[in-house]
Amino acid sequence: MVNLVQKRMQGLFVAASLVFIIAFPGHGQAAEPAVTGQSRTEFNGFLKKYCLSCHDDATATAKLSLESLSSKDEDSARWIPVYDKLQLSQMPPKGEPQPAPAERQRMAEWLRQRLHAVSFAKQQLDGRVVLRRLNITEYETTLRDLLGQQVSVRDLLPEDTVAAGFDNVSEVLDVSSVHLLRYQDAAEKALKTVIPRQVPTKIKTRLTGQEVLAKSKNAMLGVSLRVAGDNLFVHAIPYGHIPIGTATVPQPGRYMVRASVFAVGTEGQPLPVRFSAGKPWGRDGNSVLAVRDAPADKPTVIEQECDLGNNDLVDVVGWSLPTERQFADRKLSQGKPLEQYTGPGLAIEWLEIEGPLDPFPAVGYLNLFGDLPQKSRYKGDWLRVESADPRADAKRLMQSFLPLAFRRPVSAELQDYYVQIVLAALDKKLSFEDAMLLGYRAALCSPHFLFLTEPLVSRQGKAVALDDYAVAARLSYFLWSTLPDRELLQLAAKGELTQPVVLRAQVERLLKDPRSRRFTENFVGQWLGLRQINDTTPDPQAYAEFDDFLFWSMPNETQRFFEEILQHDRSLTDFTHSDWTFLNERLAKHYGIPGVFGGEMRFTKLPPDCHRGGVLTHASILKVTADGTKTSPVLRGKWVLDRILGQPPSPPPANVSAIEPDIRGATTVRQQLDKHRNIESCAACHRHIDPPGFALESFDVIGGWRDFYRGTVYKREAVVKLANYPGREVVRGLDVEQGGVTADGHEFRDIDQYKQILLQDPDQLARNLVEKLLIYGTGAEIQFADREVVEQLVAKSRANKYGFRSLVHDIVQSRIFLNK
Repeated sequence: MVNLVQKRMQGLFVAASLVFIIAFPGHGQAAEPAVTGQSRTEFNGFLKKYCLSCHDDATATAKLSLESLSSKDEDSARWIPVYDKLQLSQMPPKGEPQPAPAERQRMAEWLRQRLHAVSFAKQQLDGRVVLRRLNITEYETTLRDLLGQQVSVRDLLPEDTVAAGFDNVSEVLDVSSVHLLRYQDAAEKALKTVIPRQVPTKIKTRLTGQEVLAKSKNAMLGVSLRVAGDNLFVHAIPYGHIPIGTATVPQPGRYMVRASVFAVGTEGQPLPVRFSAGKPWGRDGNSVLAVRDAPADKPTVIEQECDLGNNDLVDVVGWSLPTERQFADRKLSQGKPLEQYTGPGLAIEWLEIEGPLDPFPAVGYLNLFGDLPQKSRYKGDWLRVESADPRADAKRLMQSFLPLAFRRPVSAELQDYYVQIVLAALDKKLSFEDAMLLGYRAALCSPHFLFLTEPLVSRQGKAVALDDYAVAARLSYFLWSTLPDRELLQLAAKGELTQPVVLRAQVERLLKDPRSRRFTENFVGQWLGLRQINDTTPDPQAYAEFDDFLFWSMPNETQRFFEEILQHDRSLTDFTHSDWTFLNERLAKHYGIPGVFGGEMRFTKLPPDCHRGGVLTHASILKVTADGTKTSPVLRGKWVLDRILGQPPSPPPANVSAIEPDIRGATTVRQQLDKHRNIESCAACHRHIDPPGFALESFDVIGGWRDFYRGTVYKREAVVKLANYPGREVVRGLDVEQGGVTADGHEFRDIDQYKQILLQDPDQLARNLVEKLLIYGTGAEIQFADREVVEQLVAKSRANKYGFRSLVHDIVQSRIFLNK
């Protein structure tokens, strides 16, 4: 590990030296790529004629002097925005003398070649990716898969730093003394969960509906609950501290929950049923395991596998039912006996829980202790690992475990290092079990486990190519967020993994595996910001229609949408606009789309006038880009530029405050933003930010369509009813300001027209996703030399009709992914 770090530092030193001699204006005499009609003298003349009047040492507009920049070896990266603005015709600014198109293109190409040469030379010496630490998600998932336990260690570790939108970028994943201490705690906690202290007691407990009620001691019998025979009829969502659920489980593990249920009073439509896990004294919407549909009037068994902790239970409720409080406040039973109530309800014939389903011994125990038995010294004592030959077993077990944990073959010298830790502990009279756990803890805190070591091999004459083990790890962390499985490691051992046909087959295998769900959670969670879905709570006064069912449905729509595009190789342009999505009845009601029943998310064709389609109009995204009380065209506009177009705006000047819309309605948001556009330093960015922001202004903080803002001061004459929520009244405020003109002059009336403008440039949509996938997949930001590969990938995507699954394959086969 020390050698790797030293090599990295040496590479940085050599790369910095190259920057000094590269052929920038005023630099050394390095050979220039031959481009007819281009010379350093011509480029210097170009700068003097068009740039230095604003960007000389004396003026330095935007704090950028090209006059002195050209003589500093460390400033090669600062030429990149110069190139970008020159290439995009954003500089010189309007009103200033402009070069002829041919001259602009010639000078931009001259600069591009030199920037590429600097960047590529550094990559050839040092690689793109510095030594990369596992982030919290990867570390926890790796522990779980290696040890076979759903242990949670996230709260023990310091938060990871985010760069370029992702928390797995190697440059910012540092290691502090706090990390080292916390890793020891996390490893110890994880290892302790692996060793069972008693033989698991298998249970299969079935409770009739009447027994479920008796166990819950729910006092709402006759109010919202009734019993008929052995069946329990539930007409309201019970209070959280009195669940309608299964028996509690005696030990942690994986269980199967089954429920024989049917819906009543739903006019023939299914009723959404929520499975939630937790302690007997209550759960909430965040502990939802799954949502299933109970068909009307016909008993049906629905089931769900889940991981449960000690003394957990699973409760089963009809999620579209009113709460106990709503049922009472609205007097839904109208004072009649509950038997005469004809409203919706969930009938429970029985609930059953079976498990643990985990094999015994579990996979984690086998990885740590193989076939060694567990014994207890006396009746009632804990089970302990026993060895007839502790020293020999220590060597054998450590030799088996380390290649799995370190994701590659381990040298005899390194194996012996960890074996000696165990032997030294045995010499100090520690038990065999405790001595082995001490050695395993050291291994799980080792740089070989915490970092993705990436040795290089010469492949096709390139010395920066990753070896097959490094490719196996990069691929598995890309699509599974965990260590490579045995099949990947076996292919790496044979040297076959990087063969294009084999690599493609492995990508297909990984994408078809249930573990690819982690790609959805971790990539989409960061690319689209779904990880921030909990950061804000909508104002309960202004948005009383927001509930747990809607909250659960929001991110599920986006995740299922992403998986549909990925699994069926749909066009990535569908992320911008589509005529379909995934809905359940709760989200469909929120969107005003009729004909959707049940709680399960299902593929749904969208009516043409619903203003939905594509992630821009998903309620999850619209909630993430608001603060719970109000929306901001600036926040949403920046989100679109960054996440969808890959063209994030520059940070605002330090002396300009954020706008605060006048909630009294005295001035509009557009009027306040106009004040910013009158400031020269703000205008350039707001020309790009404001259009997408106002395109989305017709959606409120929970993603509902609106024609007006909700007022905060009660006025009887301004009270109106919401179309999607009969009986829900709000105060009508000012009309929503929507529409606008894009920076390049395209007018649009609403979000529908704005999305069509975005679709006119599918290459840019593809370019953004190529860059996001490369950053996430390799753990490094896009460098200038990468742009060449990015454009090649965009061209391939265009040829493949922008198929997203095809793009993932092309990413994995690219030079960037297979090289350091």
